[in-house]
Amino acid sequence: MRNKALYLLAAVAAILLGIFYNERIHRVYPQVAGVSFDRSVKAEQGVPITVMQAIDGDTVTLINGERLRYVGIDTPEEFDPRKPVQCFAHEAAQKNKSLVEGKSIKFYKDIDAKDLYGRWLGFVYLEDETFVNLELVKQGYAFAYPYPPDISKASKFADAEAYARENRLGLWGGQCTVTKLKSGREQTNPVE
Repeated sequence: MRNKALYLLAAVAAILLGIFYNERIHRVYPQVAGVSFDRSVKAEQGVPITVMQAIDGDTVTLINGERLRYVGIDTPEEFDPRKPVQCFAHEAAQKNKSLVEGKSIKFYKDIDAKDLYGRWLGFVYLEDETFVNLELVKQGYAFAYPYPPDISKASKFADAEAYARENRLGLWGGQCTVTKLKSGREQTNPVE
């Protein structure tokens, strides 16, 4: 009985934390000025949808106002209220913007369709079939970030990160210090 009570308490705490964090994201992330979203458009896997705004290097707002987080990668943080702005965050956000903002994309889930914060999780492709997640890692704008259970393309992302490191591309070019956290997640140094 005690285990069930603890599990229930943990589940409620996770939900409340998700709601709180999601509200903070909406306050902290920049909004699309003067744009009204078309809430009648449904976000569906494999169905083209327009990106209204690149929020940061690995998250976008879709034409219907929903958010999509790229699966399998992680970019330096620019708007996370829990962290200072990290080295190469602005560059990653700008690269993502140039790749997808205002363009039609298709996305596909791995295992999970949405994350704890209600964002879609997806592998993102442009109309010309450019695999955006992979491109960001290969060009040094993002880290490979395997986050179980969504790990079907983890080896592709690891190979792309190795390529970027070897060729000193993007955040591997020497202007950032990359450290590995106890969790295994990589991050860049804070910007002063």
